[in-house]
Amino acid sequence: MLQKSSIDRTAEVFFKNPTKEHYLTDISRTVGLAHTSVKNNLDKLIKLGLIAESVEKKGGRKFPLYKANSDSKLFRKYKTAYNISAIFESKITEFIGDKLMPKSIVLFGSYQRGEDTEESDIDLFVECEKDALDISSFEKKLGRKIELHFNNDFSSFPKELKNNIINGIVLSGFLEGYR
Repeated sequence: MLQKSSIDRTAEVFFKNPTKEHYLTDISRTVGLAHTSVKNNLDKLIKLGLIAESVEKKGGRKFPLYKANSDSKLFRKYKTAYNISAIFESKITEFIGDKLMPKSIVLFGSYQRGEDTEESDIDLFVECEKDALDISSFEKKLGRKIELHFNNDFSSFPKELKNNIINGIVLSGFLEGYR
């Protein structure tokens, strides 16, 4: 695994929890960095348009709040890259490949597009016969429920689902869309 920079660790807070508002102190505690470093990183992320800042008033004090700018195309692109990296770091593709030897494994749906929220699941198409796998350790690592969609014959899927899968990202093997 590659070491993540401090700005990557700061951005990860928003990739994992895109609908939540975060206080500076909470982010600092989560990423294990000094407030000043986190504030510099947040300013850079704001400048890129990846997050937005608002102010919450409590009594006579003002507290800055930070939230992911999930409407931003750039945010979704970075989040997609983060999501794919998280999938590979979890080693779920190797686990499925070793256990089932599928023709292909494809990531599709909101997680693949970087549009997922804390409540979203991860959709993986596994091109082989359906089999029982215990993937709970991967769900824990990734912090999401994982839906495995098995099928040995891709052409038998409904058209809409085929289009979603074809527009997904092949993580392993080769997806043959047309014969």
